Amino acid sequence: MRLSSSVIVAAALLLAACSGSAASLQPSVAESAIGMSASGDFLGCPYPSGNVYQYSILNAPVDKRSSAYIKAMTDGGGGAAFMATIPTYEYVNMAAAQTPLVAVHPLVYYIMPYSPIPWKSSFYISPLGDAHSLVLQAQDCHYYEGYETTYSASGILTMFNNTHIALKRPFHRPRTGALSTSTGIPLGLLAVRPEELRAGAISHALGWNIVDGSVATSACVSPAGRVACSDGIAYAGPPSDTPMPWGSHARLNASFDISGFSPEAKIVATAMKTYGMYVYDAGCCNEILLTNDEYGAPTWTSKDAADLETITPNNLEIVPPP
Repeated sequence: MRLSSSVIVAAALLLAACSGSAASLQPSVAESAIGMSASGDFLGCPYPSGNVYQYSILNAPVDKRSSAYIKAMTDGGGGAAFMATIPTYEYVNMAAAQTPLVAVHPLVYYIMPYSPIPWKSSFYISPLGDAHSLVLQAQDCHYYEGYETTYSASGILTMFNNTHIALKRPFHRPRTGALSTSTGIPLGLLAVRPEELRAGAISHALGWNIVDGSVATSACVSPAGRVACSDGIAYAGPPSDTPMPWGSHARLNASFDISGFSPEAKIVATAMKTYGMYVYDAGCCNEILLTNDEYGAPTWTSKDAADLETITPNNLEIVPPP
């Protein structure tokens, strides 16, 4: 089973699975998460408590296997620079208290997605091959994220699998991966959002979509699921290597000079140093998760992209999992 082989695409993302145009699928401003305040929260809700999403790792120790992990990533074909391209095709659908709960039908008989979830026929589903759907019920702060989502003309909602998180509760490590992403780490909580760039700061960990075959075949560490973390592709490097597990927490080296970066790229790179990046899925390239800026956030330019493309995995170090 290969999950999320290229799960979003915005700070680094034109996914390998990207196909077609999303122009006709754009949500309205009211239905998207764009334009809401960036005060360190997740669109008006808290991040789950615990030292996971909003924990500074500036002074965290380096994992004793960090150098071996980075070497293995390069040996496995994942040593290229980080991509940073626009557009992306992921949006958070905002559910209200009156949004109806809809049953989620399983796509396969052996996996039962969480059900029911708030859903409307107008809700946005990514047109990429992964067909992610992101829903936030802001009144109760419940977050839902689906993989291989379809909604039929007859009103049938189907998913391969999904994630449900009560944001007001403490972090709870997933029992398994293979939920809305290969690791079970929700991509929506890791995305760089337009209003954060506009506000000038990101106060949470980012998402790192690594290169297929550049990390361990199935090993997981928190906050990834306890088992079944894999995109179905075996580690491509030498058997003597020590490949990095899924869910690993990477930090941009403090000594890496970002003084000449553009303002938007500097915001992202500062978060890479302060809160780090979690390996949440895999695809074609080293990608940082951003979302689109078409609703008025600062424009992500070729200069922004070029700045982040000066960063490679060799500029990172791995810290112990939370």
